[in-house]
Amino acid sequence: MTYFIVSLIWWFFLSSCIISAGYHRYFAHNTFKAPVWYEYLVLILGPLSGAGNILGWAGVHRLHHNYSDTRHDPHSPHFTPVWQVITSTFKVPPIKRMHLKDLMRNKRIMWFYKNHHYVWYTYFFMLAFIPFTWWVVFFITPMIYGYIGYGFLNWWCHSGKEVKNSALANILTGGEGWHMNHHKRPHSWRIGLEWWQWDPAAWFIVLIKK
Repeated sequence: MTYFIVSLIWWFFLSSCIISAGYHRYFAHNTFKAPVWYEYLVLILGPLSGAGNILGWAGVHRLHHNYSDTRHDPHSPHFTPVWQVITSTFKVPPIKRMHLKDLMRNKRIMWFYKNHHYVWYTYFFMLAFIPFTWWVVFFITPMIYGYIGYGFLNWWCHSGKEVKNSALANILTGGEGWHMNHHKRPHSWRIGLEWWQWDPAAWFIVLIKK
């Protein structure tokens, strides 16, 4: 039970402070300004969530917004097999430079992109010194939670004729479940617009944004 609780706390931090606030609202949408140390934190810890490098993640997400629920949307359940959307195994078309040129001007992003294999070697080296159970807690479970949470969000919130919110998807995605809100205001760093809409990423952003 202890390992399970720790894994949930670790995922809560990664999903809200790193992926939702960092990958999504900071890098993909540029909705707020943050200190350089936060960029490093996101770039270092982001891959541990299973999200991959920021260029790929942001590219896919920008395609999703630009071509939402059309054949050019990388993970629309209307044009992609549902099981691929839920498991996040959908095929991504080549992402044009025009969708990423602002991020490619960031030297920190490009360093981590070009040296991603060294970053992964470092992770494995560090994890070799901890018990296998904790390796599962800090390395495997975040990927499981991420694939389940974001896969469910991409499927359920786009399964109808209109984009919708999902309080259930919100539990595992750090505040991303208010998906309809986000599509209506993609350049806002606050996704949970009502007081009752759980949005821990927004609470974190309030603390760090310039």
